[in-house]
Amino acid sequence: MQVRVVAVAVAVAMGIAACGNASSGGGSGTGQTAGVSATEIRVGGLASITGPLGDQYAPIFDGAQAYFDMVNAQGGVFGRKIKLVAKLDDTTDAARNASQARALVEQHHVFAVIPVAAPIFPGGKYLGEHNIPTFGWHINPEWSSGPSLFGQDGSYIDFTGASTFYGYLGKNIGAKRVAIFAYNVSQSRDCATGAEKSFKRYGFDVAFNDLSLSFGTTSLDADVQRVKDANVDMVATCMDVTGNTLLSKTLRRAGLGNVKQFWPTGYDAQALAQFPDLYEGVYFRSGFVPFEEASLSPGLTQFLDEMKKRKPTTKISEVVLAGWIDADLFVTGLRAAGKDLTRQRVIDAINAIPDYTANQLEGPVDWRIQHTQPNPTDCDAYVQVRGGKFTPIFKQPFVCYPHASPTIPAV
Repeated sequence: MQVRVVAVAVAVAMGIAACGNASSGGGSGTGQTAGVSATEIRVGGLASITGPLGDQYAPIFDGAQAYFDMVNAQGGVFGRKIKLVAKLDDTTDAARNASQARALVEQHHVFAVIPVAAPIFPGGKYLGEHNIPTFGWHINPEWSSGPSLFGQDGSYIDFTGASTFYGYLGKNIGAKRVAIFAYNVSQSRDCATGAEKSFKRYGFDVAFNDLSLSFGTTSLDADVQRVKDANVDMVATCMDVTGNTLLSKTLRRAGLGNVKQFWPTGYDAQALAQFPDLYEGVYFRSGFVPFEEASLSPGLTQFLDEMKKRKPTTKISEVVLAGWIDADLFVTGLRAAGKDLTRQRVIDAINAIPDYTANQLEGPVDWRIQHTQPNPTDCDAYVQVRGGKFTPIFKQPFVCYPHASPTIPAV
């Protein structure tokens, strides 16, 4: 999952570099039953609602709210309705992210922090230290700060480790010689390091790995010439949609439209509609059942049906789905914790789940280990843009293989 994490973060990395990570300071939590009454469970969330990419993060609230509305319409959890009492904005600022996380606990007195979606998450340190049940979009290293933090598909991130999917994808599309493109910011560089390590592990020739690209660059002509000179047949990136589409445009202009491309982000209908020609032929990877195969997943079918019913104007995207899964995991924990509700009982209940899938929506997450190490098995879905549409490829809905497998799994 680390390549997706990088892509959503690098887009604001240059703008936030000067902010640093604000200290969470002291203070204390407000108790094991804060926000809980006989009829209600109060929660609050935090997102980058405004800022350079606010439109990417704010929709997480719609996914979570739709799930809570569905549960509340069914009578809630043990007679308690879930109320989303705060939707705080960190304005894509590190210091404000930390202070708003504290505000949710110390001023709004929420039982749990849900949902969270931000390219930077220093507030995770405070929430982890105070053992607050926290649920959000798993794109930040802070999600592995402690056993009370839960991403929608796990909490462990290893940016520089080897990933089997690079080898699996490369083999299945016939690649032999690869080039890697990344920005000169830490998470993007780490992603490229992991990509190079992975390709080399599985016997691919890495022609070059450019970690020097400036965010916002307007020319990739020099690198594309290197692609041409080195007879590269596949490029993998650690960039955002802007950088990826620039690369695609430059490759096509240089007569290299046959070079295969893998992008870590951009599996998004809106982006595809904006750049249909530049998306054509590009490969993507997903940790959840592709939207195009909803019939294979009762959880995804329910998500799409409920969003249409409760949030009909919300455009479906990965972050909206993350909010839905976060809410499902939280409610799963509430139900397992029982009527005598405490924060610790919810945390313990979730951390005892060996194979959480959000009702067959994503690959199984082993919450017994997922705060400190990867799942033993990775399950990925693959799509390629064909004829202007995202088209699932390979096995459906998932290809599953041992994490960091020593060999490329069979097709």
